[in-house]
Amino acid sequence: MLRLDRLRSRRAQHNSSLVALPLLLVFSLVAAGWGPIGASSKALRPSEVSLDKATKAKLDKVLKDQFPKSGMPGVAAAVWIGDQRWRSVLGVSDLETQAPFNVDDNARIASITKSYTGTAVLQLVKNKKLKLDDKLESYVTGIPNGDQITIRQLLGMQSGIFDFTTDDAFIAAFDADPTMPFEPTQAVDIIKQHQPLFAPGTQTQYADSNYVLLGLIIEKVTGRPAGEVINNDVVRALHLGHTSFPTADTVPTPHPTGYVPDPDNPSAPLRVVNDVNPNVPSTAGAMISTVADLKRWGKELTDGSLLTRKLQTERLKSHPFDGTQINIGYGLGVETINDIVGHNGAIFGYSTAVYRFAKENATFVVVGNASTNSTTPSVEIALPLIKALYPKQIT
Repeated sequence: MLRLDRLRSRRAQHNSSLVALPLLLVFSLVAAGWGPIGASSKALRPSEVSLDKATKAKLDKVLKDQFPKSGMPGVAAAVWIGDQRWRSVLGVSDLETQAPFNVDDNARIASITKSYTGTAVLQLVKNKKLKLDDKLESYVTGIPNGDQITIRQLLGMQSGIFDFTTDDAFIAAFDADPTMPFEPTQAVDIIKQHQPLFAPGTQTQYADSNYVLLGLIIEKVTGRPAGEVINNDVVRALHLGHTSFPTADTVPTPHPTGYVPDPDNPSAPLRVVNDVNPNVPSTAGAMISTVADLKRWGKELTDGSLLTRKLQTERLKSHPFDGTQINIGYGLGVETINDIVGHNGAIFGYSTAVYRFAKENATFVVVGNASTNSTTPSVEIALPLIKALYPKQIT
């Protein structure tokens, strides 16, 4: 998801989210050497890269250097370029048993869920069940500015709606019990208690609320649970056999033990959190997948086989996040970093990332088994891996 259990010192900065916080991603990018917004993507001329022995050794070194900094007990990382593959696993899936981390295990993918939800919404547009310029008020009533906010603005993080995952009472409750009873309509209640953050369409700011509302819109339009729509119309359409929108608190076996660090005391023992009520992150961050399925999903995000060419073009139109000094933005359910397209996620126990550089037919996936809801250690590994192969994307 994004990051609910964000650092206490940053709560006042609207830095939460159940899934993947762009501001924290920005910090990761800067630390990885990403430069300021400058040359357009057309100016980039990435050289051809082969996953030969020397290149794989370079990737091995990057992973070995970054993994100890991540705080995760275990990690799986993979890079595909065409039909070539590099893959590596470090650490353990369980600190008590010391069982090695398994690249094929299931994991919560948190905010990567948003890209699935966005795809389901765009499919409804494709099938003329919905329009990108439809207003929120027509589907979910009573949201501040709901008569002005469009489906496009919800998808593109431009609605200005208050992010329910930054509400202090919600944060305390979810911290105390990740399996707490909760329904998406309760998120709506929280949203209604707060003023909008900005006028619709005037800024780009990450908020889980957008995607919980989009889930409710899916249900209103289809008459089916949003998770069922995603599982049937997106996941099964792509034959992603190890990806699901869950209905249970548990992760299907096999899966690594999920761990949560204490953001106020990094040296404290990691807390085990294996169960999370999927109704809390909902269509903003509830889904489960594997490294192999994430690779296939990354290709879908850049290729758009489930959409029309026009809608795929719309999906990839990106607006930079406000207040950033680098070329990171958001399209319709996808993150963009120069020519890189994908998403990352963070939720209790798991941190994940999938990024694709379509021009080079290159896909990067990282999955690890420790995170708060506000940290993305997987991104801090994925970005150096990208940088090692495509430095022109980060200058």
